[in-house]
Amino acid sequence: MAALCYSIMNLLVKLFVGDTTVSVIVFFRCVVALSWLTLILFFKWLRGKHFTIKTKHFGLHLLRAISGFIVILSFFYALQYVPLADATSLAMTYTLFIPILSFIFLGTKTSLKSWLALLIGFIGIIFILKPYGDNFNPMVLVVLITSISTAVSLLGIHELLKRNEDPFTILLYFFSLTLIFSGICTIFSWKTPSLTTLIYLFLIGAIGAAYQELLTRSLSYAPPKIVSPLLYFSVIFSCFFDWIFWARIPDLYFWIGMTLVAFGCIFSIKYVKS
Repeated sequence: MAALCYSIMNLLVKLFVGDTTVSVIVFFRCVVALSWLTLILFFKWLRGKHFTIKTKHFGLHLLRAISGFIVILSFFYALQYVPLADATSLAMTYTLFIPILSFIFLGTKTSLKSWLALLIGFIGIIFILKPYGDNFNPMVLVVLITSISTAVSLLGIHELLKRNEDPFTILLYFFSLTLIFSGICTIFSWKTPSLTTLIYLFLIGAIGAAYQELLTRSLSYAPPKIVSPLLYFSVIFSCFFDWIFWARIPDLYFWIGMTLVAFGCIFSIKYVKS
């Protein structure tokens, strides 16, 4: 269900990004998400459950917010130029970058099996990118920025959790800071949306909030090594939407690449503690 919500949100962005600006879409996405989180925290407060907004790790919160903001902004921007299935498939390669960034910046040991799995995944990326001849779309590189930024964001969350930071505190700082960032960008690129566009903007935000809620709930029942591969269903849903709305069927190179990326990501997760 989380994968389906993620795909529907991206579909709506691709359909209506021409009616407004990317920064406006990101702004409303953050507004709805922060409103949803505030509502949850309010009900928790009514039940006597409290949390703190004090933190000793604002730098990590800022890093996570900046990287997360780049994720949303770059991906929504790339959706204007990259087919939905290709964009979704490349965005899911963040799993391949986590061990590399963790190795470089945190000194985390990575097994030979993990490196081989990563190699398979990156070969798959080459198949999807098709970096040759007239078939290469340079805008797919923006999606790779999305993927790398996602890996940075997730490592930031991991480090905050290691320091016993409350998950709701992490979310509150994230949505608050990204709302500020998107608000600043929106000042310079505001385009007043029509009533129809405004409805879709709130719908994008609501479905995005549902995606985050469902993903969080799934992680409370199953470990990431099970949840992450299941999120690849979003690629299948995106392929279906590409076919329905744009009569586009991915070529053989895409399917080979997606398969290699999926196997590379799954096995890199499997061998992460090897």
